[in-house]
Amino acid sequence: MSQGEPFALLPRPRPRRRLSAYAPWPLMGIAIVLVVLIVLTPVLFSTSHQPTPGILTQAEMVVDKISTNASMHFYVWALGEEIRYSSIDIAVASDFNWSGNTSLAFDRLNWTQWYNDSDVLSVLVETAADPVALNVTVHYVSPSGSAWYVLRVGFFVTTGPPQSLYSNTDTSGIAVASPIAVSNSTLPFPILLHNAGSGGTP
Repeated sequence: MSQGEPFALLPRPRPRRRLSAYAPWPLMGIAIVLVVLIVLTPVLFSTSHQPTPGILTQAEMVVDKISTNASMHFYVWALGEEIRYSSIDIAVASDFNWSGNTSLAFDRLNWTQWYNDSDVLSVLVETAADPVALNVTVHYVSPSGSAWYVLRVGFFVTTGPPQSLYSNTDTSGIAVASPIAVSNSTLPFPILLHNAGSGGTP
């Protein structure tokens, strides 16, 4: 630019707007979590009530007892509502000695009582046996796949008072708290069954 020429104004750069102005991080975080849930959850809702094996079809056993009743109650059902299983099989062993503070030799137990139901939503087992062990096998089948859920677990209740509940399992990936007090603040409690996959009866 030579002398005498008016000063040339350079164009001012446009101010950059941060990405957060268009997509605030709290909203982005919620959106990302929702996308992940949609991708990872096979089916959240199904008009046929037979979703793909996943979160809704995961089986659990709920353990319940009150100190004024000698019986224990075990409920086997799904995390999701209205899930019908192809079969729920529960074997019960009760004639054995175990005090709860050692590992239980499940392979040596004599499974003498059986609950076998087909095309059901749940199965309830009630027993006054102490100690008691349960061997649970749940099979879920839908047009889009199948899954097996399994659990072997034993329980022993001390006479008290106060009563304590001892638990032991040899099922892969399953952990149970032991001992716990038999009270309204600790019972009932759920135990998720192990997902053994779709390869056949475990």
